[in-house]
Amino acid sequence: GEVFDFVVAGAGWAGCVVANRLSENSKWKVLLVEAGGDPPFESEVPVMLEAHQHTEYDWRFYAESNTSCKALSDGKCFWPRGKCLGGTSSINAMLYVRGNVRDFDRWAEMGNNGWDYDSVLPFFKKCENNHFSQFVYKDNGRYHSDAGPLNIDFYGDNPVAKTFIDAGIEDGYKFISNINADEYIGYTKVQGTCYQGRRQSSAKVFLATAKNRTNLHVLKYGLVQKVLLNETNGAYGIEYVRNGKIIKAYAKKEVILSAGVIMSPVVLMLSGIGPKEDLEKHNIAPKCDLPVGKNLLDHVHVDPPTATDNIYNFAIHGTGGLTNFGVGTLSAFINTDKAEKFPNIQLAYFWFTENAPNLPTYIKGRPLSDEIAKKLMEVNQNHDIGVVAISLLHPNSTGSIQLNSSSIHDKTNIYPNYFNVPSDLKTMISAIRHQIFYTNSQSYSAKHGEVIMFPLKECSGIEYDSDEYWKCYITYMAATEYHHVGTCKMGTQSDRDSVVDERLRVHSVYGLRVCDASIMPIQVSRHTNAPAMMIGEKGADFIKNDYL
Repeated sequence: GEVFDFVVAGAGWAGCVVANRLSENSKWKVLLVEAGGDPPFESEVPVMLEAHQHTEYDWRFYAESNTSCKALSDGKCFWPRGKCLGGTSSINAMLYVRGNVRDFDRWAEMGNNGWDYDSVLPFFKKCENNHFSQFVYKDNGRYHSDAGPLNIDFYGDNPVAKTFIDAGIEDGYKFISNINADEYIGYTKVQGTCYQGRRQSSAKVFLATAKNRTNLHVLKYGLVQKVLLNETNGAYGIEYVRNGKIIKAYAKKEVILSAGVIMSPVVLMLSGIGPKEDLEKHNIAPKCDLPVGKNLLDHVHVDPPTATDNIYNFAIHGTGGLTNFGVGTLSAFINTDKAEKFPNIQLAYFWFTENAPNLPTYIKGRPLSDEIAKKLMEVNQNHDIGVVAISLLHPNSTGSIQLNSSSIHDKTNIYPNYFNVPSDLKTMISAIRHQIFYTNSQSYSAKHGEVIMFPLKECSGIEYDSDEYWKCYITYMAATEYHHVGTCKMGTQSDRDSVVDERLRVHSVYGLRVCDASIMPIQVSRHTNAPAMMIGEKGADFIKNDYL
């Protein structure tokens, strides 16, 4: 029953940023509510990133799909999401890729004023402390900063990277030093939210640094189940469950939902904000008929050893000395139509040394079926394994989040609808063939690269390298890239698919904003953690401007 100026629900990438920035004003009393507890100590160590899936620090969501994920042990698409302070930033792969100028300019072209690239760039820089001075001082500091709280740096180098880069150069691509600047096509080494071998989660960066502020209150193990709305659809607080008790917290100014792409729409729908027909199915009184949970977008991937849009595996014989903890800091951004300036595919590279100690953890984290896991372990006894993850950057297929019941304790239904639009599958097959062609390159041949053929029963009678074969392969190997967005889409009120306006305010509701990756109207070109932080920074700026 305590009263605050602002109540923030969810302590993930965006929520921690919002709580930090609002509590900078000592006159404002801010409550941040998180469903989980502290992240585990081991999450500090990058090599342990797979170990926290399927644990108490993970929501352990599963998505329904008949077009993907057959290679996983239960045939369902596993969607890990962080359930602890820092949210998914405490368990993710930490790679820092913002997206390119066209991504954000397209947001603005859809009617979202102030979300073009030049407008969002200052908010990327605001939270950034980039430790690579050549980026910071190039072009008079246009693209990077070293004045923010979030440490960003390169991971250690890997000797195997040259093999992939050389193959790309043979194919006509160049090496790009900085993918977060003004070049978008080519091979590059990606920076990460990692510094001096330690993870930089949003909790460490934005909460730990604000721990001495008496006006910021962080409540752990509080599962938010609804937003409190008055008769005129004004938000005045939240209701959450803690230790089996239902508790209310009141907001004098605003409630900010930062519960993530899955849970933000769930909380809205349980509050009566969502598709009217869907709410009535679960005896929830509709208060505002909005397309909440629609427009679900994800970067889908094909892979056994790793999870990204599409993955193609090959063994490198007799190399050894592959010294990476499994996170692919080497990436390539390409377009299957080489005449295009902007990428539609990302290639992420992962590698496992002979008898790699982290391969079993990788297999368990997916989790891969017994047959495929056995094949990988057998090959790894005598060979290093490289994994090329082929990711579809701009899917046209959209899915949805739908309630399973009227209880916050029942897992929601997730329907990603991968490849429902045929052009997505066509692009993916083209990208797979493009990467297979690299096995004929001088660079790959020098390392005796060979394709690992997995025991896929349904695909065994189909002609290899035909479209039908790759369609079958994709149904096994495609899985989430963990880059879910769009379920509370930002757009104008005339956009029937939108939930929030350009200032992140929920349409037809007063005093309620959504501030996380769910507001993205379309996908960015790769990782969503950096854009989620930018959204947190920009959302907090909107709020400050409205109330100061």
